[in-house]
Amino acid sequence: MIAMRMHLRRSMSPIVWTLATVVVLLTMSSIAVFAAEDLVSSLHSELIPDEGTETPYGIPLSLSSLPEFVGWWYTLVPLVETDAVYIDALSSLVAPCCDDNLAIRCCCENDEGQACNLIRSGKGLAAHLIYTLNYGTEQVRSSVLEWFQFARPDYTIAVEMVNRKIDPMAYGLTVEGSCYRGLCNTPISQGGCGGMKELIEPAIASSSGS
Repeated sequence: MIAMRMHLRRSMSPIVWTLATVVVLLTMSSIAVFAAEDLVSSLHSELIPDEGTETPYGIPLSLSSLPEFVGWWYTLVPLVETDAVYIDALSSLVAPCCDDNLAIRCCCENDEGQACNLIRSGKGLAAHLIYTLNYGTEQVRSSVLEWFQFARPDYTIAVEMVNRKIDPMAYGLTVEGSCYRGLCNTPISQGGCGGMKELIEPAIASSSGS
């Protein structure tokens, strides 16, 4: 094989050899890109519930639910925040925007009354499930986890890659929290926290209008 390659190289002009090399490199690069896309797509299909997936609590998964879930953070969380079910369920989940913190208290909640809208949505959903539907700890935990997985698929897939000893950075993903990457005011659909005050999520319009 080596002798054949040397023979081919001697028989080709430098320009032809250079062009052939470029074609081979581009082909290999394309194969690598397709392989990366296949892996991410495969993990997405395996781990992330689809838009519109039915839930046990009767609200199909959609970012259009964000305003309602965030609203419950303001109205219902104060009614259940000392409830053992609420505390236990959210204490068993990490905050997907800063996973060195638990969902019961993310990094931005060190300041009284502060929270990002990603966490507000998860806590609001938990409060609704407890206050309105009388859900138990495991029901709340699994429902909020599913919501976080749907809302932030990039983080979910990156964590699974790390668990499989695959470097997510090679696929354009990271487990570094969006809070720590300055994405607090970036939409949740774009890998951010959705804002610290008003909800920032342009995907809601397209989702509700589709």
